[in-house]
Amino acid sequence: MFQNTLSIRKNRRKAKFVSFKVNSMKNSVRWQAILPELKKKFRNEFVFPEKKSTQWFPGHMNRGMKQMEAKLKLVDCVLEVHDARIPISGRNPNLTHSFVAAKPYILVLNKCDLIPSEYQSTIMSALKERENIQHIIFTNSKLDTCPGLKEVTKRAAQLITETERYNRSDAVDYNLMVFGVPNVGKSSLINALRGVHMRKKRVLQVAPEAGLTKNVHERIRVCNSPAVYLFDTPGIMNPRIATMDVGMRLASCASFKDHLVGEESVVDYLLFWLNKNEEFGYVDSLGLEAPTDNVTELLFYMCVQRNLRRKIRHVDGTYKEYPDFKSAAQRFLSEFRSTNFGKILLDKDLLDSPVNVS
Repeated sequence: MFQNTLSIRKNRRKAKFVSFKVNSMKNSVRWQAILPELKKKFRNEFVFPEKKSTQWFPGHMNRGMKQMEAKLKLVDCVLEVHDARIPISGRNPNLTHSFVAAKPYILVLNKCDLIPSEYQSTIMSALKERENIQHIIFTNSKLDTCPGLKEVTKRAAQLITETERYNRSDAVDYNLMVFGVPNVGKSSLINALRGVHMRKKRVLQVAPEAGLTKNVHERIRVCNSPAVYLFDTPGIMNPRIATMDVGMRLASCASFKDHLVGEESVVDYLLFWLNKNEEFGYVDSLGLEAPTDNVTELLFYMCVQRNLRRKIRHVDGTYKEYPDFKSAAQRFLSEFRSTNFGKILLDKDLLDSPVNVS
């Protein structure tokens, strides 16, 4: 019987380091031949860990929301930035519609380099049908030559000129505001736009984890002709995430700080998802003999192969070494997020689903 992440803590001290021979994955055809039998042993559903209610909407998000609302009268166009790996999960169409109101709106799906490019048209069609989103742009803020970067300002300027600006009807400049869940690359996008249009160095600090931006910044110039300014904003999470499944997908993309959910729990969910969707790139990348559905065995294997250990002091004053499961889980997440397991669209099973997954 598979042991879920709740049992890891109970069993990790029982694990002992053993000599382990790594087999070359040149023999991957061998496990592919027995894949039908392996899949019979995989879980049909994921049992979510029992954890205390996580604060998805901390205080700085509420403060940031109020600051954003106060700036809206100065804004001509709103850009929602979201992770292209989860174009549906974690977004809140109702919140977006109430926040955007009658202003021009563009959905920017950033980090598009992390998903297979052939899914872009499918994503656009699904979002247009589900949410009537007419303007969707894919961007990679790490690549200056990404066509989507220039398209953002071009499309925004076009929409603004076609829309009544009311209290800003005499303005000659364009004010844009970016918003979205944490760690989708809002600040990186602003830096990239500034670099593409103005050849300027970045002005906003960025980090590969959620929660760096906590306040609405003053407007930042990102283009001279036309004069375009952007307001950066803190990541705003949906106060009520529909399901734990959505929460885990957000966590997989680092929209939460890993420790809030638990690194090992996120790895367990990802392992389940990868197997269910037959994304077996992790097998070759980690040098496994075959796909596995046991997160304890997976993390133990990584500890052995990468010499991940931690010393624990016993009551008698002696120290013993044990597998460092947390470090192994962090390594797994890092490799998934850097596409070492391949380019993966986590929401591909939701593209045809009518279910509300915000």
